[in-house]
Amino acid sequence: MLFAVDIGNTNLHAGLFDVDSGRLVRHHTVSASGINAGSVSIDPAILEEISDCILASVNPVTENNFLKWFDSRSDKKPLKIPDDVPIRIPTLTRHPERIGVDRLLNATAAYRRTRTSTIVVDVGTAITVDAISANGEFLGGVISPGLEPLKTALHACTALLPEVQVQRPHRTLGRDTHEAVNAGLYWGMVGVIERITNNLSEELDGKAVVLATGGDAELLANDIHVVNEIVPHLTLEGVFATYVERAGGGVV
Repeated sequence: MLFAVDIGNTNLHAGLFDVDSGRLVRHHTVSASGINAGSVSIDPAILEEISDCILASVNPVTENNFLKWFDSRSDKKPLKIPDDVPIRIPTLTRHPERIGVDRLLNATAAYRRTRTSTIVVDVGTAITVDAISANGEFLGGVISPGLEPLKTALHACTALLPEVQVQRPHRTLGRDTHEAVNAGLYWGMVGVIERITNNLSEELDGKAVVLATGGDAELLANDIHVVNEIVPHLTLEGVFATYVERAGGGVV
């Protein structure tokens, strides 16, 4: 069993993979704020099942606190992407070393699934919409604020607008301030993602498969009509793929 960990800005996702079958056997999502406060709600007994641990992180503080917890409960030394295990997807950007590890992992896992031109929409704290060529090359993409920072900023930068828990509106017309803010955030985000994805698809000759992932993908993706499939654990799949490809010469 492989213990794969994806540490994001808001949450930590941990998955237990059967290495032989590639199947995700178990999955946990833990709040980054909880880990930073010393609370890790992952059953330590899981660690007794693992043969190896590999992690990827875009959140250094949470990564450090998780490693302290892990080291106190396991004698395994976690491998880190890309320091210990490089991501092998070809990257055709100006500064490949500056691309977020999560974006490259998504691209790796997405291309393994599609084997063709692909667009990955990751709907999290930040929205990333990334393009992969038909040859499996990471081409780049677009980064935009996600729902969480948008709703927080709208509340913080105004005197009277509430901070809402965004849900799918029953209609676009808001009949009070709360409904108006909720509809603006929801449909605005849907519109942003759909327009960006359509533009990227045109640049890829209109033939790209569109995969959606991330914490808010389930909320939004059904109204983003260009999305072909929601893949909840795409980044973790990328962590697993990078682990099994570490001795190879490219994406398999």
